[in-house]
Amino acid sequence: MHEIPLDPTELAVVFLAIGAGAFIKGLTGTGFPLVAVPIMAVFLGVEHAVIVLQIPNLLSNLWLVWRYRDQMKTTPHPLGMFFPSGIAIFLGVWFLSAVDRTSAVMFLAAMLGVFLILMVIKPDLTLKGLALKIVTPVASTIGGFAQGATGVSGPVYTPLIFSMRMPKEAFIYYHGILYGFFNVVQISAMIWFGLFTPERFFQGLISLIPLFLFQYVGMMLTERVSLSAFNKAVIGIMILMEAKLLLDATSG
Repeated sequence: MHEIPLDPTELAVVFLAIGAGAFIKGLTGTGFPLVAVPIMAVFLGVEHAVIVLQIPNLLSNLWLVWRYRDQMKTTPHPLGMFFPSGIAIFLGVWFLSAVDRTSAVMFLAAMLGVFLILMVIKPDLTLKGLALKIVTPVASTIGGFAQGATGVSGPVYTPLIFSMRMPKEAFIYYHGILYGFFNVVQISAMIWFGLFTPERFFQGLISLIPLFLFQYVGMMLTERVSLSAFNKAVIGIMILMEAKLLLDATSG
């Protein structure tokens, strides 16, 4: 895939992809790379798309954390996820060019599929206490590697956080803190391995234009929906994640 500037048509498609991902991110706190990376990858390649998206993704998460900063006092911080995820992200970036993406996608699809089945069997499924302490480091390691290698970790972290049964504002804030940390680690690793070229950095800055426009709309809509409607939207995003993962696995 090329490293030259995109022509106007390609640029418009990439902007719309980022805008759609930013709207979903503003509405639910997750789903940005899920929507944006596949479309961007058509023109840029997976590695290039994952790297370019880091700048808007970081700003997106920082914006959500600031918007819902009043949740800081009442929301438990995901400290148990930071260490295993951080190491795994670094390893994932190392394998970014060489990882068998099809196998990774199939594994993520299986994990998310199991959770969705459990949600059907037990709609009020809640992780807490010992179960949460056991699941968190395992899921964090898997999700961190997926984040570093593919730029997508929502299929792991969103079900985990959803199962904690937080208010919608805390849910979004939690995602912002967690993914913001991931972005810092991932960008540091990409710079370390020489993947973040000046051109890709500039393209990331340009991508902030659709991000700010569309995420704002999503955030405004969140304030107008009930917790029940919000939860249905998050479940809908997870179903979309599963469908996209299965499509990628079968076509890869």
